[in-house]
Amino acid sequence: MEKRTKLCTEELSNKILANLFSLDEYKDAKNIMCYYPLKFEVQLQACLYDNSKHWFLPRVNDKELEVCSYCESELKKGSFGILEPCGNKIDSFQNIDLIIIPAVAADINGYRIGYGKGYYDKFLSSVITTAKKIIPIYSDLLYSTIYPDKHDIKADIIVTEKEVLKIYC
Repeated sequence: MEKRTKLCTEELSNKILANLFSLDEYKDAKNIMCYYPLKFEVQLQACLYDNSKHWFLPRVNDKELEVCSYCESELKKGSFGILEPCGNKIDSFQNIDLIIIPAVAADINGYRIGYGKGYYDKFLSSVITTAKKIIPIYSDLLYSTIYPDKHDIKADIIVTEKEVLKIYC
């Protein structure tokens, strides 16, 4: 986390977004779950202004993630100081086409290091969805391996400011 505080996150985020927007998986998606970024994470707010998509954001409720429709006027600081939606949670994830997952670091095999609470791994292992999973990450935080645990969920695509890595199982 200290390493990313030294990065020019705005410039790098814009390049990552350009790579994300160029993906067929993004272009074809109608319903996308995204996260609202913290200060040094990849800045994804521009995604939320793409009105051709229906956006969903997570909300922490006790020890699990709930997923809610995004409405800019209905955001408030929630757990860990992250902006979260206030609206009703959704119960079906069948229509979600893409899930954009936050990471502190990631590896070229599609695994990530989060913040240690396991919210996303628990969520991703419990929902039934065919959604593609994407990790946007600064290339300086992409490693050859991060030695994943058996419960870690693998992403399908890694997007950096330099490249797009499609992970094939």
